[in-house]
Amino acid sequence: MGPTVLGCPDGAWSLRFVAKIFFLILIFPPAGKAGPEATLVLQHVTIIDGTGAAPQLDQTIVISGGRISTIGPANRLKAGKTAKIVDERGKFLIPGLWDMHVHLAGVIADPAWSKNVLLPLLLANGITGVRDMGGDLETLLAWKRGVEAGALLGAHIYAAGPWLAGGGRKSPEQYPVATAEEARAAVRDLKQRGADFIKIISLPSRDAFFAVADESKKQNITFVGHLPIEVGAAEASNAGMRSIEHFYYSNFALSLSSKEDEIRQQYIAARKNRDAAAIARVSEDAIATYSAEKATALYRTLKANNTLITPTLEGIFAAGHPSPLHFDKALLAYLPNSVVKDWEAPVAENSAAAAQTKELAKLSEDDWKLTRGMHAAGVSLLAGSDSLDERVVPGISLHLELAQLVNAGFTPMEAIQCATLRAAQFLGQEKEFGTVQAGKRADLVLLTDDPSKEIRNTLSIEAVIYRGDYMDRAALDQLLKNAREAAALVK
Repeated sequence: MGPTVLGCPDGAWSLRFVAKIFFLILIFPPAGKAGPEATLVLQHVTIIDGTGAAPQLDQTIVISGGRISTIGPANRLKAGKTAKIVDERGKFLIPGLWDMHVHLAGVIADPAWSKNVLLPLLLANGITGVRDMGGDLETLLAWKRGVEAGALLGAHIYAAGPWLAGGGRKSPEQYPVATAEEARAAVRDLKQRGADFIKIISLPSRDAFFAVADESKKQNITFVGHLPIEVGAAEASNAGMRSIEHFYYSNFALSLSSKEDEIRQQYIAARKNRDAAAIARVSEDAIATYSAEKATALYRTLKANNTLITPTLEGIFAAGHPSPLHFDKALLAYLPNSVVKDWEAPVAENSAAAAQTKELAKLSEDDWKLTRGMHAAGVSLLAGSDSLDERVVPGISLHLELAQLVNAGFTPMEAIQCATLRAAQFLGQEKEFGTVQAGKRADLVLLTDDPSKEIRNTLSIEAVIYRGDYMDRAALDQLLKNAREAAALVK
């Protein structure tokens, strides 16, 4: 948000009076709004800086020009007379959170309403940055420019635009390619149009995958996404795939099977025949033939290549455990009824949908196992919600993802790092954000309870400092009100 502008209609006020008013505004800035050009001082706060260090007690943090200028013990740092000073005694400060797998302007999220619903909803939940994994590129880039210029209040956006797919029709979120050369051309086109990275959801062949890898390297653009069924995880990592999304949708278990080649061919055949029952059997066989030796070798490769994994545990858990909703039902009011109307519909016993739900519940357990193994091996993971998947509400879903990571063996601090430090490292922006340190962007979340002791305390949001602007609880509640009212207008 920009600084307050003081008007003087028709020159009616004297210059002395205007100067006096301006001086008073500098000394006593409006409550709850420091603005990126003002100096904001948070006193007596406990800082959990995201580096993995122990919480720093009774600190003062000085923010100026939208960045952290100074951090030090509260009894040593003094605030200037014109600063906005907030006593944060008993509060906890963490870096702003990044949801590294969202869809803001495509798939289920229609840009006609999502701008006014999702952007405030995310920010009110402490999410100061997102990686959009498939949507209308021109819309997302326009929003990104607005956010960075301070004209639009919303999280920072990194966007792929449409994902590459081996079939289907062209749409704002999908870019079909039929050959390796078309895949290369798509990479060049998306780079030229301003995409921040390339996302793969499927490809027609191994040749097309390696064409994307080669062309992305030539164009100096990152590529990420689902593992094509024809390509193993180690091959993808060695080819430069920067992050692999999901376990189940990427059929990750195939790469860890002692019968990988045989099972992979069975899976390809089942998919070609569109045999859902056979696909489910092959997936179970892959899990049943898990090889610890192959896992050790693969995790070593992922770590060596700095290939990150976004497991999206909450999404598959919600799909496998649809009832009852495991979050406050009142949160559904922040989404259009057209989106959530089927989320609580009962599933008929012995139906195909019921069978799929049971299958997803089994797979979610395997996802926890893989997450635990990768973490123990030192593979870096990212926190992503995959909202707006079914029963994945933007905002709270990232906090639930952090809780899933803790369930999978992370400490609360390690889980928080997946949404802060690891996000910055992935994006090559470690000097800009990801930790609470002098010189970095002032994108921060203030909590009433200690998240290093209990991960769900990341939901105890008292304020969000975004681009140096202090948004207190009343301001955040107004954002939520705006999102709820915008959602209610969608037909």
